[in-house]
Amino acid sequence: MPIKGLGINAYSWRIDGNLETLENDLARFQAVGYNYVEIPVHGVDAVLNGQLNVRQVRKIKEILSRFHLRYTVHCADSLNLMDADDYLLAKSILQASLEFAGEIGAEILVYHAGRITLQHEYLGQLALTREFLTIPDRTYVDERKGAEREALAELSGLAAKLGVILTVENADPRIEDEALWEMARRIRDRGIDITYRLAPGGDRAIYNYGGMIERLVAQVQRIDRPNVGLTLDCGHAYIASHYYGFDYLRAIEIALPYTRHLHIHDDFGKPAGVDRRLGILIPNGKGDLHMPIGWGKIPYREVFSRLRDYNYDGVLLLEINPRYSAFYKDAFQETRDLLVECGLEVQKWT
Repeated sequence: MPIKGLGINAYSWRIDGNLETLENDLARFQAVGYNYVEIPVHGVDAVLNGQLNVRQVRKIKEILSRFHLRYTVHCADSLNLMDADDYLLAKSILQASLEFAGEIGAEILVYHAGRITLQHEYLGQLALTREFLTIPDRTYVDERKGAEREALAELSGLAAKLGVILTVENADPRIEDEALWEMARRIRDRGIDITYRLAPGGDRAIYNYGGMIERLVAQVQRIDRPNVGLTLDCGHAYIASHYYGFDYLRAIEIALPYTRHLHIHDDFGKPAGVDRRLGILIPNGKGDLHMPIGWGKIPYREVFSRLRDYNYDGVLLLEINPRYSAFYKDAFQETRDLLVECGLEVQKWT
Protein backbone atom coordinates (compact mmCIF):
# COMPACT_ATOMS: atom_id res chain seq x y z
CA MET A 1 0.00 0.00 0.00
CA PRO A 2 1.28 3.51 -0.80
CA ILE A 3 1.67 6.21 1.81
CA LYS A 4 -1.70 7.92 2.10
CA GLY A 5 -0.53 11.50 2.00
CA LEU A 6 1.92 14.19 3.02
CA GLY A 7 0.48 16.64 5.51
CA ILE A 8 1.34 19.62 7.64
CA ASN A 9 0.10 20.99 10.95
CA ALA A 10 -1.90 24.16 11.48
CA TYR A 11 -0.02 25.61 14.46
CA SER A 12 -2.15 26.31 17.53
CA TRP A 13 -0.49 29.47 18.80
CA ARG A 14 -0.38 30.97 15.32
CA ILE A 15 -4.13 30.52 14.82
CA ASP A 16 -5.00 31.45 18.42
CA GLY A 17 -8.74 31.21 17.73
CA ASN A 18 -8.57 33.41 14.61
CA LEU A 19 -10.36 31.48 11.86
CA GLU A 20 -9.26 33.96 9.22
CA THR A 21 -5.68 32.92 9.96
CA LEU A 22 -6.72 29.28 9.68
CA GLU A 23 -8.29 29.90 6.28
CA ASN A 24 -5.23 31.73 4.99
CA ASP A 25 -2.93 28.96 6.16
CA LEU A 26 -5.08 26.24 4.59
CA ALA A 27 -4.95 28.07 1.27
CA ARG A 28 -1.18 28.25 1.49
CA PHE A 29 -0.83 24.58 2.41
CA GLN A 30 -3.04 23.49 -0.46
CA ALA A 31 -1.16 25.68 -2.95
CA VAL A 32 2.15 24.08 -1.92
CA GLY A 33 0.78 20.57 -2.45
CA TYR A 34 0.06 19.20 1.02
CA ASN A 35 -3.08 17.09 1.01
CA TYR A 36 -3.58 16.63 4.76
CA VAL A 37 -3.69 19.26 7.50
CA GLU A 38 -3.74 18.59 11.24
CA ILE A 39 -6.18 20.88 13.03
CA PRO A 40 -5.42 21.68 16.70
CA VAL A 41 -8.50 21.61 18.92
CA HIS A 42 -7.01 24.28 21.18
CA GLY A 43 -5.92 26.48 18.28
CA VAL A 44 -9.42 26.80 16.79
CA ASP A 45 -11.39 26.81 20.09
CA ALA A 46 -13.38 23.74 19.06
CA VAL A 47 -13.83 22.68 22.70
CA LEU A 48 -15.16 24.98 25.39
CA ASN A 49 -15.27 23.91 29.06
CA GLY A 50 -15.15 20.25 28.14
CA GLN A 51 -17.92 20.47 25.55
CA LEU A 52 -18.03 20.80 21.77
CA ASN A 53 -18.16 24.51 20.89
CA VAL A 54 -21.00 24.15 18.40
CA ARG A 55 -21.03 27.76 17.17
CA GLN A 56 -17.31 27.75 16.47
CA VAL A 57 -17.35 24.30 14.90
CA ARG A 58 -20.05 25.42 12.45
CA LYS A 59 -17.76 28.20 11.19
CA ILE A 60 -14.74 25.88 11.10
CA LYS A 61 -16.63 23.39 8.92
CA GLU A 62 -17.62 26.16 6.51
CA ILE A 63 -13.96 27.09 6.10
CA LEU A 64 -12.67 23.54 5.73
CA SER A 65 -15.25 22.76 3.05
CA ARG A 66 -13.66 25.34 0.75
CA PHE A 67 -10.50 23.27 0.32
CA HIS A 68 -9.61 19.97 -1.33
CA LEU A 69 -7.84 18.78 1.80
CA ARG A 70 -8.22 15.93 4.27
CA TYR A 71 -7.85 16.40 7.97
CA THR A 72 -6.49 14.94 11.18
CA VAL A 73 -7.03 16.48 14.61
CA HIS A 74 -4.68 17.13 17.54
CA CYS A 75 -6.03 17.27 21.09
CA ALA A 76 -5.14 20.17 23.34
CA ASP A 77 -1.49 19.92 24.38
CA SER A 78 -2.53 20.29 28.02
CA LEU A 79 -4.93 17.33 27.97
CA ASN A 80 -3.69 14.77 30.50
CA LEU A 81 -5.73 11.67 31.38
CA MET A 82 -3.27 10.88 34.19
CA ASP A 83 -4.18 14.06 36.09
CA ALA A 84 -6.16 12.87 39.10
CA ASP A 85 -7.53 16.32 39.98
CA ASP A 86 -9.14 16.97 36.58
CA TYR A 87 -9.68 13.41 35.35
CA LEU A 88 -13.40 13.76 34.61
CA LEU A 89 -12.88 17.06 32.84
CA ALA A 90 -10.04 15.52 30.82
CA LYS A 91 -12.32 12.68 29.72
CA SER A 92 -14.98 15.15 28.62
CA ILE A 93 -12.40 17.16 26.67
CA LEU A 94 -11.22 14.00 24.91
CA GLN A 95 -14.82 13.07 24.09
CA ALA A 96 -15.52 16.56 22.71
CA SER A 97 -12.30 16.37 20.68
CA LEU A 98 -13.49 13.08 19.18
CA GLU A 99 -16.83 14.68 18.37
CA PHE A 100 -14.98 17.52 16.64
CA ALA A 101 -12.93 15.04 14.63
CA GLY A 102 -16.14 13.32 13.58
CA GLU A 103 -17.75 16.64 12.61
CA ILE A 104 -14.94 17.53 10.19
CA GLY A 105 -14.45 14.00 8.86
CA ALA A 106 -10.98 13.61 10.36
CA GLU A 107 -9.40 10.17 10.23
CA ILE A 108 -7.03 10.51 13.21
CA LEU A 109 -7.18 12.10 16.65
CA VAL A 110 -3.81 12.63 18.35
CA TYR A 111 -3.55 12.65 22.14
CA HIS A 112 -0.26 13.25 23.99
CA ALA A 113 0.64 10.42 26.37
CA GLY A 114 -0.25 11.30 29.94
CA ARG A 115 2.24 12.15 32.66
CA ILE A 116 2.51 12.96 36.35
CA THR A 117 3.03 16.70 36.57
CA LEU A 118 5.23 17.54 39.54
CA GLN A 119 4.09 20.74 41.18
CA HIS A 120 6.32 23.62 42.19
CA GLU A 121 6.66 22.36 45.75
CA TYR A 122 8.61 19.38 44.41
CA LEU A 123 10.88 21.41 42.19
CA GLY A 124 11.42 24.54 44.25
CA GLN A 125 12.94 25.26 47.64
CA LEU A 126 11.37 22.20 49.30
CA ALA A 127 13.28 20.01 46.88
CA LEU A 128 16.39 20.84 48.90
CA THR A 129 14.90 19.30 52.03
CA ARG A 130 13.78 15.86 53.10
CA GLU A 131 10.23 16.76 52.07
CA PHE A 132 11.36 15.90 48.57
CA LEU A 133 10.88 12.28 49.67
CA THR A 134 7.09 12.79 49.36
CA ILE A 135 7.18 12.79 45.56
CA PRO A 136 4.66 10.35 43.96
CA ASP A 137 5.84 6.74 43.98
CA ARG A 138 5.51 3.99 41.37
CA THR A 139 2.23 2.69 42.82
CA TYR A 140 0.61 6.07 42.26
CA VAL A 141 2.07 6.34 38.75
CA ASP A 142 0.73 2.90 37.83
CA GLU A 143 -2.68 3.83 39.19
CA ARG A 144 -2.86 6.93 36.99
CA LYS A 145 -1.67 5.01 33.92
CA GLY A 146 -4.51 2.61 34.58
CA ALA A 147 -6.97 5.51 34.66
CA GLU A 148 -5.65 6.68 31.30
CA ARG A 149 -6.11 3.19 29.82
CA GLU A 150 -9.69 3.04 31.09
CA ALA A 151 -10.58 6.37 29.52
CA LEU A 152 -9.00 5.55 26.16
CA ALA A 153 -10.62 2.10 26.05
CA GLU A 154 -14.01 3.54 26.96
CA LEU A 155 -13.88 6.33 24.37
CA SER A 156 -12.55 4.04 21.66
CA GLY A 157 -16.16 2.94 21.20
CA LEU A 158 -17.25 6.47 20.33
CA ALA A 159 -14.18 6.84 18.09
CA ALA A 160 -15.17 3.70 16.19
CA LYS A 161 -18.71 5.00 15.62
CA LEU A 162 -17.26 8.25 14.27
CA GLY A 163 -14.72 6.49 12.04
CA VAL A 164 -11.81 7.99 13.96
CA ILE A 165 -8.58 6.26 14.98
CA LEU A 166 -7.52 7.36 18.45
CA THR A 167 -3.74 7.63 18.76
CA VAL A 168 -1.36 8.24 21.66
CA GLU A 169 1.75 10.28 20.86
CA ASN A 170 5.18 9.68 22.37
CA ALA A 171 6.79 12.45 24.39
CA ASP A 172 10.11 14.22 24.66
CA PRO A 173 11.71 14.87 28.09
CA ARG A 174 9.71 17.33 30.19
CA ILE A 175 10.89 20.07 32.49
CA GLU A 176 9.83 17.92 35.42
CA ASP A 177 12.13 15.10 34.34
CA GLU A 178 15.15 17.33 34.00
CA ALA A 179 14.49 19.41 37.11
CA LEU A 180 13.77 16.29 39.15
CA TRP A 181 17.10 14.75 38.34
CA GLU A 182 18.99 17.97 38.87
CA MET A 183 17.41 18.29 42.32
CA ALA A 184 18.15 14.63 43.06
CA ARG A 185 21.80 15.29 42.27
CA ARG A 186 21.89 18.31 44.55
CA ILE A 187 20.25 16.39 47.39
CA ARG A 188 22.61 13.47 46.89
CA ASP A 189 25.50 15.90 47.24
CA ARG A 190 24.10 16.68 50.72
CA GLY A 191 24.24 13.00 51.64
CA ILE A 192 20.57 12.13 50.91
CA ASP A 193 20.01 9.60 48.12
CA ILE A 194 16.39 9.58 46.87
CA THR A 195 16.87 7.72 43.59
CA TYR A 196 15.50 4.55 45.19
CA ARG A 197 12.11 6.31 45.20
CA LEU A 198 12.13 6.27 41.42
CA ALA A 199 13.29 2.70 40.80
CA PRO A 200 16.36 0.59 41.40
CA GLY A 201 19.18 2.25 39.53
CA GLY A 202 17.10 5.35 38.88
CA ASP A 203 14.27 5.78 36.37
CA ARG A 204 14.17 9.11 34.61
CA ALA A 205 10.94 8.34 32.77
CA ILE A 206 8.79 7.25 35.70
CA TYR A 207 6.62 10.39 35.52
CA ASN A 208 6.72 10.68 31.73
CA TYR A 209 6.25 7.13 30.46
CA GLY A 210 5.49 8.38 26.93
CA GLY A 211 9.14 9.27 26.52
CA MET A 212 10.00 5.57 26.40
CA ILE A 213 8.70 3.94 23.23
CA GLU A 214 8.55 0.46 24.75
CA ARG A 215 6.40 1.71 27.63
CA LEU A 216 4.07 3.54 25.27
CA VAL A 217 3.68 0.41 23.15
CA ALA A 218 2.94 -1.57 26.31
CA GLN A 219 0.22 0.93 27.29
CA VAL A 220 -1.45 0.61 23.88
CA GLN A 221 -1.17 -3.17 24.03
CA ARG A 222 -2.99 -3.19 27.37
CA ILE A 223 -5.74 -0.93 26.01
CA ASP A 224 -6.17 -3.58 23.33
CA ARG A 225 -8.61 -1.83 20.99
CA PRO A 226 -8.26 -2.07 17.18
CA ASN A 227 -8.78 1.66 16.70
CA VAL A 228 -6.31 2.76 19.41
CA GLY A 229 -2.71 3.04 18.22
CA LEU A 230 0.32 5.30 18.21
CA THR A 231 1.22 8.59 16.69
CA LEU A 232 4.97 8.19 16.33
CA ASP A 233 6.67 11.55 16.67
CA CYS A 234 10.15 11.06 15.23
CA GLY A 235 11.47 14.33 16.65
CA HIS A 236 10.31 13.61 20.19
CA ALA A 237 11.75 10.09 20.01
CA TYR A 238 15.15 11.38 18.86
CA ILE A 239 15.52 13.73 21.84
CA ALA A 240 14.21 11.08 24.22
CA SER A 241 16.66 8.49 22.88
CA HIS A 242 19.58 10.73 23.85
CA TYR A 243 18.13 11.72 27.23
CA TYR A 244 16.86 8.32 28.36
CA GLY A 245 19.56 6.34 26.58
CA PHE A 246 17.78 4.00 24.16
CA ASP A 247 18.54 3.03 20.55
CA TYR A 248 16.59 5.41 18.30
CA LEU A 249 16.17 3.26 15.19
CA ARG A 250 15.37 0.18 17.25
CA ALA A 251 12.63 2.19 18.98
CA ILE A 252 11.20 3.14 15.58
CA GLU A 253 11.07 -0.55 14.69
CA ILE A 254 9.30 -1.38 17.96
CA ALA A 255 6.73 1.37 17.42
CA LEU A 256 5.86 0.74 13.76
CA PRO A 257 3.53 -2.26 14.22
CA TYR A 258 1.31 -0.01 16.37
CA THR A 259 1.80 3.26 14.47
CA ARG A 260 -1.25 4.69 12.75
CA HIS A 261 0.03 8.22 12.21
CA LEU A 262 3.48 9.81 11.87
CA HIS A 263 4.83 13.23 12.87
CA ILE A 264 8.10 14.24 11.25
CA HIS A 265 10.31 17.24 11.95
CA ASP A 266 13.96 17.75 12.81
CA ASP A 267 16.13 18.56 15.81
CA PHE A 268 19.59 17.80 17.19
CA GLY A 269 18.60 15.35 19.90
CA LYS A 270 19.48 17.75 22.74
CA PRO A 271 17.05 18.12 25.66
CA ALA A 272 15.88 21.69 26.15
CA GLY A 273 16.71 22.14 29.81
CA VAL A 274 14.80 24.56 32.00
CA ASP A 275 14.98 27.68 29.77
CA ARG A 276 12.72 26.82 26.82
CA ARG A 277 12.62 30.16 25.01
CA LEU A 278 13.28 29.56 21.32
CA GLY A 279 15.65 32.50 21.18
CA ILE A 280 17.84 30.59 23.63
CA LEU A 281 17.24 27.10 22.24
CA ILE A 282 17.81 27.66 18.52
CA PRO A 283 21.39 29.00 18.64
CA ASN A 284 22.31 26.11 20.93
CA GLY A 285 20.45 23.49 18.90
CA LYS A 286 18.49 22.42 21.97
CA GLY A 287 14.97 21.15 22.42
CA ASP A 288 11.98 20.24 20.28
CA LEU A 289 12.67 22.74 17.50
CA HIS A 290 10.19 21.46 14.90
CA MET A 291 12.43 22.28 11.96
CA PRO A 292 12.02 20.93 8.40
CA ILE A 293 13.73 17.57 7.97
CA GLY A 294 17.34 17.85 6.88
CA TRP A 295 18.00 20.80 9.17
CA GLY A 296 18.94 18.73 12.20
CA LYS A 297 20.54 15.34 12.79
CA ILE A 298 17.65 12.86 12.72
CA PRO A 299 18.59 10.04 10.30
CA TYR A 300 15.45 10.23 8.18
CA ARG A 301 16.88 8.13 5.38
CA GLU A 302 17.11 5.22 7.83
CA VAL A 303 13.69 6.04 9.30
CA PHE A 304 12.04 6.07 5.87
CA SER A 305 13.76 2.82 4.95
CA ARG A 306 12.10 1.21 7.96
CA LEU A 307 8.74 2.65 6.91
CA ARG A 308 9.26 1.01 3.54
CA ASP A 309 10.19 -2.34 5.05
CA TYR A 310 7.13 -2.24 7.30
CA ASN A 311 4.82 -1.07 4.46
CA TYR A 312 3.57 1.95 6.42
CA ASP A 313 0.49 3.30 4.62
CA GLY A 314 -0.65 6.17 6.85
CA VAL A 315 -0.07 9.91 6.64
CA LEU A 316 3.34 11.55 7.09
CA LEU A 317 2.62 14.84 8.78
CA LEU A 318 5.28 17.55 8.91
CA GLU A 319 5.05 19.42 12.21
CA ILE A 320 6.93 22.57 11.29
CA ASN A 321 7.11 25.66 13.49
CA PRO A 322 5.68 28.68 11.59
CA ARG A 323 8.95 30.55 12.14
CA TYR A 324 10.16 28.35 9.23
CA SER A 325 7.12 29.11 7.06
CA ALA A 326 9.32 30.49 4.27
CA PHE A 327 10.43 26.87 3.79
CA TYR A 328 7.03 25.15 3.65
CA LYS A 329 7.39 24.48 -0.08
CA ASP A 330 11.01 23.35 0.22
CA ALA A 331 10.07 21.03 3.08
CA PHE A 332 7.29 19.46 1.02
CA GLN A 333 9.47 18.89 -2.02
CA GLU A 334 12.52 17.65 -0.14
CA THR A 335 10.47 15.26 1.99
CA ARG A 336 8.66 13.88 -1.05
CA ASP A 337 11.95 13.43 -2.90
CA LEU A 338 13.51 11.56 0.02
CA LEU A 339 10.48 9.29 0.28
CA VAL A 340 10.77 8.37 -3.39
CA GLU A 341 14.52 7.94 -3.09
CA CYS A 342 13.95 5.50 -0.22
CA GLY A 343 11.61 3.44 -2.38
CA LEU A 344 8.34 4.52 -0.77
CA GLU A 345 5.34 4.66 -3.05
CA VAL A 346 3.17 7.69 -2.48
CA GLN A 347 -0.35 8.43 -3.62
CA LYS A 348 -0.88 11.18 -6.14
CA TRP A 349 -0.76 14.54 -4.45
CA THR A 350 -3.90 16.67 -4.41
